Amino acid sequence: MTSGLKFQTWFSVLLTTLSAMLMGYDVGIISGAILFIVEEMKLSVWKEEMIIGSLNVVAAFSAIAAGFFANRYGRKRTLEMAAFVFFAGAVLLAAAPGFICLMAGRVLTGVGVGFAMMIAPLYSAEISPAKIRGFLVSFTEIFVDVGIVLGYIFGFAFQFLNPAYNWRLMLGVSGIPAVVLFFGTAMALPESPRWLVMQGFYEEALEVLERTVCAEGGDAKEKLAEIMNANEVESEKSAGCSDDGRDRRPFNPTNIFRSQACRGLAKTYVAAIGVNFIQQATGIEATVYYSPMIFKVAGVHSRLGMLGATLCVGVVKLGFVLVATSTLDRIGRKTLLIASSIGMIASLLVICATFKINGINIDASSSSANLHDNNVALITVVSICAYVAFFSIGWGPIAYVFSAEIFPLKHRSKALGCSMFVNRIVSGAVAFSFLTISQAITLTGTFSVFCVVTVISIIFTVFLIPETKGKSLEELAEECATVPTPPRSSTSSDINCPLLS
Repeated sequence: MTSGLKFQTWFSVLLTTLSAMLMGYDVGIISGAILFIVEEMKLSVWKEEMIIGSLNVVAAFSAIAAGFFANRYGRKRTLEMAAFVFFAGAVLLAAAPGFICLMAGRVLTGVGVGFAMMIAPLYSAEISPAKIRGFLVSFTEIFVDVGIVLGYIFGFAFQFLNPAYNWRLMLGVSGIPAVVLFFGTAMALPESPRWLVMQGFYEEALEVLERTVCAEGGDAKEKLAEIMNANEVESEKSAGCSDDGRDRRPFNPTNIFRSQACRGLAKTYVAAIGVNFIQQATGIEATVYYSPMIFKVAGVHSRLGMLGATLCVGVVKLGFVLVATSTLDRIGRKTLLIASSIGMIASLLVICATFKINGINIDASSSSANLHDNNVALITVVSICAYVAFFSIGWGPIAYVFSAEIFPLKHRSKALGCSMFVNRIVSGAVAFSFLTISQAITLTGTFSVFCVVTVISIIFTVFLIPETKGKSLEELAEECATVPTPPRSSTSSDINCPLLS
């Protein structure tokens, strides 16, 4: 499937998605580091939730800013900004003397994560051939999971060091890939060919297309003409979506439904935002963040056992996202999403039943005598691993792939920024409130809510998610975000570009 890809395509996708590893590492490492931070600084539950959840809230707002930044200054500069800010945050976290500095470091790393999670799927989609775009864009989720596993490994290894500085090493190590990302991007990463077309840099765009999108033997000039033609048509339609002809329409709720073109774009926003809402509202990151605590109250009592079980969750998550990566361009996005939801529902029902029957809750002292039964701990670990596995074959990678595919070029980075805003704000809200809600309605109640959301996800997928496999970004922009228009020729006679002559 990928034998025809040239080195430049592989390098560009892998380097870009290294930024996603920064977020994954934070998710993985904080679940181990927070145990030592709380002990050293004597933090309350509220402050613990602030440290864990604040990154996602900051990342949500910075993702919107990243969308506008990428549209104006390019995908490459956005990636450089992500790496630089994340590195600064990692240094501050490693040196933090108290809670205030910890929060400042989390804010900076949150900005870096917001920029990274917006730009990684966007750039990968714009640099990939259509037939394997799902495979390549899903590397965003792969690198998130690689980061989670590395976070668990470093957390497991560093726990044996002095508690006075082991958590500082856990948090500071993330600065190393940020440095690699910054210099790799600055020195060797080409700009997105579609952004270059949008800016009128046709010669540079053609050169990048020859090395990446058309590396499997496609005609680079033909692809350039297609992108230019789609950009021209989109400009005409965008003018009808605002009062002054500027490309502002999706962000003006009072005017968005005045034309058919805008209604098509609005439906696309609903689909992308819904996918990102559901991905996080099913509780995946809360489960990963708080898995050591969940395993503890389920009967895994030693810190070594908790971190070992948590590492198992990370390995399962990574392993099954590789299954999705190898199949989503053949089976399709929609089928995998439905299969993912069904498996998650079954796993969540087992988790809820186990917690309910054995009286398992956040307050371990309130659990029944069955809590000490090793079978209960085993069922909990296996059920959570199954939940994570089914999530990883569908909702994990496909939310990023789908959001990066369906928008027209002029809207793509800003729309993806909005989608990532919803993704991160829901993730942050769940992380912030997980302990509080679990104390209020029990762990059984909390995971029941996740189950209900997953049931709703099936209905949403069936009626609102179009299939996107095998289609070019320009085809999808026409089908998903606009109403049909008469076909236009993409020959050099239609477009004023000497390179196509």
